[in-house]
Amino acid sequence: MALPKHKLISFPLADTKNGQLCMFQSSKSKADCVPFPIAKVLSITGMKDTDKRGGHTHHLTHQVLICTAGECIVDLDDGKNKTSITLNKPNEGLLLYPYVWHVMHSFKPGTSLLAMADREYDETEYIRNYEDFIKLTKNVQK
Repeated sequence: MALPKHKLISFPLADTKNGQLCMFQSSKSKADCVPFPIAKVLSITGMKDTDKRGGHTHHLTHQVLICTAGECIVDLDDGKNKTSITLNKPNEGLLLYPYVWHVMHSFKPGTSLLAMADREYDETEYIRNYEDFIKLTKNVQK
């Protein structure tokens, strides 16, 4: 049976009298929450439309990507299948499981991207070479 590779999460969004409020919290049992304890948060800003971010995967890390402002495209590759997801809603997150190669690109002006992960930074957790990733996924999918 194939393991899940990614999933979209809709977070609670409330219109208030002075703007919109979006809540991100951890819960394994609620569908509108980050499904893991958050150990690391990254905020990525200042990208140009031609910039590319990501270009790696992880051995164990789960993460959620949220475009809190602007828009970007996330290319996903599990070693067999490729797809692209457009992120442009501040209350929609893309949950990425381990062994999903991801590249973020086509940033609109003013884009702000938030990444939440279930692990602290550890360079040995990253797979940064695409050919190594393909070799590993062939072994994992057997």
